[in-house]
Amino acid sequence: MILVTGATGNVGREVVEQLHSMGQRVRVLSRNPEKVQFPDSVEVVTGDLADMETVKPALTGVNKVFLIYISGGEEVPKLAKELGVEHIVFLSSGAIESAIENGIGRMHAEVEELIRQSGVTWTFLRPDAFMSNSLQWAESVRTEGMVRAPFGDVLSVPIDPKDIASVAVKALSSAGHDNEIYTLTGPEALNPEDQAHIIGDVLGKKVAFQSIPEEVARQYMTQHAPEEIVDALFKLMQGTRIKPQPVLDTVERITGKPARTYSQWVKDNAGAFR
Repeated sequence: MILVTGATGNVGREVVEQLHSMGQRVRVLSRNPEKVQFPDSVEVVTGDLADMETVKPALTGVNKVFLIYISGGEEVPKLAKELGVEHIVFLSSGAIESAIENGIGRMHAEVEELIRQSGVTWTFLRPDAFMSNSLQWAESVRTEGMVRAPFGDVLSVPIDPKDIASVAVKALSSAGHDNEIYTLTGPEALNPEDQAHIIGDVLGKKVAFQSIPEEVARQYMTQHAPEEIVDALFKLMQGTRIKPQPVLDTVERITGKPARTYSQWVKDNAGAFR
């Protein structure tokens, strides 16, 4: 039995679908399982990673876990070991490898260390930016033909959540991934302006890019997110400017298929931008 946490998220949902299509026995732990219609054969447990009273029954009888980060879930690795879990695949973050220490990387690094200390074998996935982050531009693309973003000069190597899930599924369903760290990227380095142009090419219309001054962006973001998270994001982007993430072939090496391009992701999600 494989437990998938975060099963309503971009990656977790895809992990469930891929495991189910392979005939694996899957259980999901979700605070809001009604958000996604899971196949009938998928066992659904309503719960929260920060609530050990709901985590314990979810882990009982499970031998492998796909784990996402959540504040308050620090006891999960230890409990998993006590209940007989053999392997944890943890969706960590590429922010750990940033040139500038940042809160996002630090939080994920702390969970990685807790998993190591638990005695369970593990696989850590450290993806670069998710392509699905571009959905934040969907409304302005639809209404104005415009992408607005700070750090317009900073290159990332965005990855399709489907590819992250495919690597996770390999680690959950086949041998050879014990105690491995996989840094995951897409196949091309892009800045926000590059992404805007690709969105326009796929939609068949002009999509312009407008750079937002960093201080203006910071003021706006602190109205919608805790200051420490905003600060962590800015440090991460500044670190990426100093030390850009290289394009890696990890996805193809693990799955046997090349990583999906940003253009492919936009085509799959074009309806959100139209």
